[in-house]
Amino acid sequence: MSLPLIRLAIGRTNGTAHYGALLNGAQPLTVCATHSPDLQPIGENTAHTLCQSCTRAWLILTTAPHPGGEPDFRPAAGAGKSAAAHRPIPGHLLGYCGKSLDDRSSTARRVCANCTGLHAALDRFHNTVGQLALPDAEPCHVDDALLWAPKGRGNLVTGHHRDAATGTAYCGQPLDRPNPGAQSCAPCRHRWEETEVLRQIQTLPRLREETAGWQDRTRDVLDDTAAALEPGDAYTLSGCAQRHHVAEVLGRGTAGPTELLVYLTGEDRLCEVRLRRERLVAVERPGPARPTREL
Repeated sequence: MSLPLIRLAIGRTNGTAHYGALLNGAQPLTVCATHSPDLQPIGENTAHTLCQSCTRAWLILTTAPHPGGEPDFRPAAGAGKSAAAHRPIPGHLLGYCGKSLDDRSSTARRVCANCTGLHAALDRFHNTVGQLALPDAEPCHVDDALLWAPKGRGNLVTGHHRDAATGTAYCGQPLDRPNPGAQSCAPCRHRWEETEVLRQIQTLPRLREETAGWQDRTRDVLDDTAAALEPGDAYTLSGCAQRHHVAEVLGRGTAGPTELLVYLTGEDRLCEVRLRRERLVAVERPGPARPTREL
């Protein structure tokens, strides 16, 4: 019988949360090798801060490898040839240790100790737990109608629409976590509906026209991270069969996810996408037209 991967914490409402399993229905075991008999199961939408090692372990367990293949080790971004090798998280230019990685492979003999530590902890977890029932990976396409709870407020009755361009609610409130089932904030709903109407009457027809005959156009094909995507690019990534055409870059700071508005040709619709900056994607970028040869 497979055990489910669950969230564990000492406090029920706040503190640090870990991913793990309950052995024999009672004994907690975490993927990052944190030990405490007081760890107990908690829900998904709580105010806990997730352990960083567990966050990376979750990506390791749930992300499919990049379709183009990946090396066993890569150097850190900007590092020289003699620098330590890092074990990459599948589908990411991100090491097990949390460092951003270069797109080159590494043949260095010295391997990052932190990458080795998390890899060993995951091996021990698998050997102890046996068969594991993994949760679904983070959805590629965001439900932009999802309502969020405001940060630092106890009011969970009213939910807010999130503006991906600012990371806050359309009404300006800072947001904390999803709050499904709440009643929609009226100012947020008004702004969100206006945005949706403009996308349907302006952006969607433009993307239909721009992507017509895509397969016949001259394109440069390369592997890069989500942080490098620009309007006009198309990309694919592991775990999703759709080709995504980038309509707008909604949010891209020096930290946090890359947020995009994309057009899905297979479904003829626009949707928002939130990707980790280090997510590895196969990019198709329109190139200059090939010159015609005179006869």
